[in-house]
Amino acid sequence: MRQIVKLTQCKPVKFLFIIGLLLIMASPAWADLESGMADLQGKILAISTPLAIIFLIIAAWQKAMGNDHLFYAALIGTVIMFSAPQIVEFISAAFGV
Repeated sequence: MRQIVKLTQCKPVKFLFIIGLLLIMASPAWADLESGMADLQGKILAISTPLAIIFLIIAAWQKAMGNDHLFYAALIGTVIMFSAPQIVEFISAAFGV
């Protein structure tokens, strides 16, 4: 009996026991990646659309004050943000993915 108690107090045996227990209890997630990504894309668009409009207003104000660089950067960023889904679809169709 003492040998069993001494064996269970050994760190490698504890480690192997925990690993074995985790392997027995593990199960695959079976997550649907496509619907999860569509949901994530919708949430990102819901957050980024008002932010893009606010940044564009700030950039227009900066252009009125004479800072052209910020205006052009915000304009390009807004165009890319709003056209991102179409750009992804175009690239996917071009490469046959």
